[in-house]
Amino acid sequence: MTPPVVRINSFFAGQQMSITADLPPGSQAVLEVRGKRIEQELMRKARHWDLWMNSGEVDIYNAPTLYIVLSSDPRLLSRDATHWPWGYMAQENRATFRGRLKQVEDPDIFREFVELKERDELYRLYPGGLEIVRTGPGRWQGRASFRLPSKVKPGRYKVKLSVVRGGEVSEVRTAYFKVQLEGMPYVLSSLGQNHGVWYGLLAVGLAVAVGMLTGLVFGRMGGGH
Repeated sequence: MTPPVVRINSFFAGQQMSITADLPPGSQAVLEVRGKRIEQELMRKARHWDLWMNSGEVDIYNAPTLYIVLSSDPRLLSRDATHWPWGYMAQENRATFRGRLKQVEDPDIFREFVELKERDELYRLYPGGLEIVRTGPGRWQGRASFRLPSKVKPGRYKVKLSVVRGGEVSEVRTAYFKVQLEGMPYVLSSLGQNHGVWYGLLAVGLAVAVGMLTGLVFGRMGGGH
């Protein structure tokens, strides 16, 4: 897996990841890339008359922060393949929801959550995105490439490879990679966590400096007219 460590700096715009694995002859495979499961609070909106207004909070438990899945056979990630332990359906079965929910809305909650995550490129399904190539007599290799989005959070991420033979999962392998902050993002995060007062003063100072610079620029533009 390359790179094993992803570093987020001030110019981070995502990271291309590559993974290879030797596979048994005649097998298929599914690759899952998953972040830790957390609680997330969302604000739902509803239409009242002609206005969209907040209708209440929804807490989602046990959903991964990142979920990217690639399969060698597109059928392993089809909508009809609901019995496999991967895909959005499997994640929905593990997640729970609390808040102001109506029974008729329950089936839509996770779909709306996934759509939100897909807009940030944190959730993605790639049927057929895992390539299997022959590397020698009786030797096969799975190859996958995907892009970590710019909104990925620091932490430890799990890569799970499920080998499928004869319609069943015959083997599971796991690996991990790390996403960490460096440079100015690391300094700001460290200040925010360990030195709240200094972080607050820095934030106020930056806001004042940006305001003064903006005023100076627009003042000169106005004077030019």
